[in-house]
Amino acid sequence: MLKDSRTGYGFITIIFHWVSAPLIIFLFGLGVYMRGLDYYSIWYHRAPEIHIAIGLFVFLLMLVRLIWRSTNKSPDAIPTISKQTLLAAYAAKMALYAFVFVICITGYLITTAEGGAASFFSIINIPATLELSGDNIDRAGFIHKYAAWGLMGIVVIHAAAALFHHFVKRDKTLVRIIKPVHDAD
Repeated sequence: MLKDSRTGYGFITIIFHWVSAPLIIFLFGLGVYMRGLDYYSIWYHRAPEIHIAIGLFVFLLMLVRLIWRSTNKSPDAIPTISKQTLLAAYAAKMALYAFVFVICITGYLITTAEGGAASFFSIINIPATLELSGDNIDRAGFIHKYAAWGLMGIVVIHAAAALFHHFVKRDKTLVRIIKPVHDAD
């Protein structure tokens, strides 16, 4: 029940999914909100601190999740799903991972661009590894912004596909990431 089985995801995979998904969506919303803040807003400094700290947590969570995924076999495909759909789902999953890592890395580079550390709520500070020029800070910001928008597009498609499978196809695609199962189930 903790590990993935042939027929479904285990508790650990489900926790990874349902902790990271809302955090990533929250980070996107906070990032959009921060873009509209002016210098005199009470959130002008606090929002980026929260964004950075949660971004660092998501990066660590996704690293652990990737290690978990690489050491645990995914459940077998649902037999009624076509090979094209499985290929699309796999491509979307890989894109989700890639976009999250690109966003986290560019966020770190932006945060530490002038030599300061990236702080996890002032508990742990991740030092700068390199300083970026003004042009490279702008490039990292551009990539960060548009990768975040791209990620949200894939998230919407991912959620819509899960709902489609649940309500239209009536298969167990969505249920498998909500409820841990045993092979005996």
